[in-house]
Amino acid sequence: MSFSERIVQSSGFEKKLFDAMEKMGFAVARNGTEHTYPEFVSALYKSTDQTSLAIRFQPDGVAQIGQVPRSFYVEAKMATTIEKTAWEQYWKLRGNGNVLVVVFGKLGWRWNLLENIRLVPATETTKRFSPGKRFPVVDGWITPRGSQRWTDIQRNRPQASGTPYREVDSESLQEWEFFKSQITKRLDEIQNK
Repeated sequence: MSFSERIVQSSGFEKKLFDAMEKMGFAVARNGTEHTYPEFVSALYKSTDQTSLAIRFQPDGVAQIGQVPRSFYVEAKMATTIEKTAWEQYWKLRGNGNVLVVVFGKLGWRWNLLENIRLVPATETTKRFSPGKRFPVVDGWITPRGSQRWTDIQRNRPQASGTPYREVDSESLQEWEFFKSQITKRLDEIQNK
């Protein structure tokens, strides 16, 4: 699937997710500069300074609930993997006291708070492939660009990003049907600290 096809699929999932959340009583707004200034964000595609990364990897939405609203970020993921740079940026948000929920569409609309999501060790993922097909693991992340085959892969699939990634451990995710009760409980706990 090409990058543009993945974007269309992700946008469709994001809309369905936000609609479902609104039906549950959440107020939801799209978040991020890519929604207001797509050309600006597109120009930052290869930028690696912290400000550019924070702009590029802003969660997809923000949500609030309650008479005195409590809010949190929402990231809608169609993939079953997380890119290293996105993971690091999400943790920077969390490190500043923000609440971030990640919902995975391809994993059956399963979700969790960022701090409760576990990643599959990269070496476990690569073991499923024959030695000649395995990508190298660098600093615990599967790194396609580090492969001797990367030039051939990119020639045959120009849309391949080669970004370091890891799989999400689906066992660390919660069922969607419990989303509202679990997230409001967690927001109450945070507010009462």
